[in-house]
Amino acid sequence: MSKNKLIFWSAFVGFVGLTVSALWNELSRNATKLEYSISGVILSANGVGGGIIKTDNAHVLLFDPKTLELVASQIINPFLPPLTFSVGQADTSRPLRGAYRLLVLTDKDGNPNRSSPGEVIGQLTPSIPLGTERVEYYMDRPFIRLPAELLAFSTDSPKTSIRGIITVHPKFLDQVDSEDRLVIMLFDPKKGRPVAIKMLEKFNFPQKFSIGQSNAMGGQTLSGKYSLRILTDKNNQPFQSVPGEIIGRSQDLISLGVNNLEFVLDQLYLR
Repeated sequence: MSKNKLIFWSAFVGFVGLTVSALWNELSRNATKLEYSISGVILSANGVGGGIIKTDNAHVLLFDPKTLELVASQIINPFLPPLTFSVGQADTSRPLRGAYRLLVLTDKDGNPNRSSPGEVIGQLTPSIPLGTERVEYYMDRPFIRLPAELLAFSTDSPKTSIRGIITVHPKFLDQVDSEDRLVIMLFDPKKGRPVAIKMLEKFNFPQKFSIGQSNAMGGQTLSGKYSLRILTDKNNQPFQSVPGEIIGRSQDLISLGVNNLEFVLDQLYLR
């Protein structure tokens, strides 16, 4: 065999070996992903799909069947059923095993904990073992509120929330109106965006507050320290300021688990 042919066949065998190895690794990764996930297709039932538009976010959530704690979440965007999904170990930092309950809902306004016209939701399923494929999940009703089972467990423990009391600096008391909303937000210092939001339609200073895991946007798991911002809202647009709105911003990051925090609204809200 000539030298050129030897080089060619050596390169060819090497290429085939690398290709086979890559395919094997990919098959192994896919098998592992399937083993630790729940997958299938999301469908809309007759009569409820009309409010879904392509730009909606779909929140695919897994809950612990015993504690109903959120353990994994995934956001699908754009979303327009029927659409395949897979949610599991790749969508959480904690180890998963066993079976979990599945819930899917759509979100139009960036706050999946609050319902808006046109949003839809499905049922909180019975426990589904990890590794289950070909699940058919139906969005079958308008989203008015979360399932009663979850609402019963929505109060955060002291370890997964920040709690305290809100007051207003005396020079800004005349800016507060009875029609205002109170908006409480936790910001991720690395991402520079809110990760949890809570709105109070009725309040009276000094006002007790709590914000934590049950208020997390997109069902993400909260941990560590966050920046806290609390503001009054007069126009139902918490990210757009109008005259008379006031705000307080934490000077330092605050850890989940802090209680008895004294927080003062001490600035005009300007954006």
